[in-house]
Amino acid sequence: MNASKRRAEMRVQVVGLGTVGLPTALHISKFFETVGYDINVEAESRAAKHGLRVVHSIVNADVYVVAVSTSLKPNGEPDMSAIYDVCKKVSAINRNALVSIESTVLVGTCRKVAEKHGLKRLVHCPHRYWAADPVRHGVVQTRVLGALNEESLEEGKRFYSELGIPAHVVSSIEVAELSKIAENAYRFVQIAFAEELKIICDELKLSFEEVRAACNTKWNVEVLEARDGIGGHCLPKDTCYLKVNADSTPLLDGAIEADRLYRRHLQWKKER
Repeated sequence: MNASKRRAEMRVQVVGLGTVGLPTALHISKFFETVGYDINVEAESRAAKHGLRVVHSIVNADVYVVAVSTSLKPNGEPDMSAIYDVCKKVSAINRNALVSIESTVLVGTCRKVAEKHGLKRLVHCPHRYWAADPVRHGVVQTRVLGALNEESLEEGKRFYSELGIPAHVVSSIEVAELSKIAENAYRFVQIAFAEELKIICDELKLSFEEVRAACNTKWNVEVLEARDGIGGHCLPKDTCYLKVNADSTPLLDGAIEADRLYRRHLQWKKER
């Protein structure tokens, strides 16, 4: 099938129309017939207002892009239920379609999902979208791409190439899974170091910003800002996802504790 015919005939369904899924769907719609689906009515309404065709269930498609949220259970354990639920529904409609999981997942999730639900073509191309700067860090930027098998890899490479999204191909789908949670945990550790340095500066009655600026004159040092604690959804969650893979994670544990103490330090300063 030539490229123009492929674009005319292919249908893509993006499942999950949140912060990442909606801009992803809007970008894909420039190249292929695209429909969106989300269990959240407000998310569907917002997507429709942006001109995206929205349906209210999983429909037959050639490619499914999964951009649903993953989370932590109340007891702190990783929750992959949304991924399994989507892939179960996809398998009932078209298990031969290409499924691209862009959501952040635990290592081993993609292969387990494929085996459990009989999916033949599955890739993991984790998003790197940053809503605060969608121009420089939006949908189109280099992504890691790992695949279930060679057929999946070729299909995935072609799909993302047609979207104009550069792919850094890795040897296995597990490498792609680990790389995503590792890069977010790395950022968590960087911020936690800055927070701990800020506490030290406060105790010494020295300017953190001046110390930070001095440190950052060295070519291989980049001390980050220390703000209000490590918030958001992704960094804390993905750091926990990385911890699951090892019996001992002293550095990650220390970073989590440093962030907790920094928050307490801020509260103490506020109450003085």
